[in-house]
Amino acid sequence: MADGWPVGEGTQRSDIDLVVAARAGDETAFDLLFYRYRDGIYRVAYAVTKDPSAAEEILVDTFARAYRALARLEPHDSLRPWLYRVALNLSYNRRPRRHFTLHPLEDATEQVVEADDISPNSLAERGEVQRAVLDAIDQLSFKHRVVVILHHLQGLDLAEIAEIVECPVGTVKSRLHYALRHLRASLLADGRIELEPRVRKAATEESRE
Repeated sequence: MADGWPVGEGTQRSDIDLVVAARAGDETAFDLLFYRYRDGIYRVAYAVTKDPSAAEEILVDTFARAYRALARLEPHDSLRPWLYRVALNLSYNRRPRRHFTLHPLEDATEQVVEADDISPNSLAERGEVQRAVLDAIDQLSFKHRVVVILHHLQGLDLAEIAEIVECPVGTVKSRLHYALRHLRASLLADGRIELEPRVRKAATEESRE
């Protein structure tokens, strides 16, 4: 989706200031919240459902629920965890029941597989690397995919993810560690990526645990 943030408007106002203003009937304040989080919510919804139409509907539904919940919302610093939790729950209910591939996760590829872990020849085939990473992520369980999406695609910190998925930070950290360990093991077995010897050794040892 194209960025829709109105230039120069609301960029210095906190979420709680905008929520308070929206409660008082300031429609512009709610619009600014929408523009602030629109792209991120859409991308998470699309990553889970792989359906642009469904992602658009989830985006609209998420903010419709936020509008109805204005009187109850009490964001301490950021409205982001609440919005992502709603979007994630809606996306989970809309996802294909059997098989789905996470898109768009290209932005997370280089964070999952660091550039110095791939040979120069493989880096020349970036598209193939991305497809291999996407396929590996697709093999993770839903709860492990979610933390990869939120952390590596959306840049949320562990505390925010814990609030979204409603579990302790330690559990999020454990899930992320598990997900990345199994991603490396999957990539080790994938002939499309040539891992450097030190990474190959580490991934082999992890796969034996």
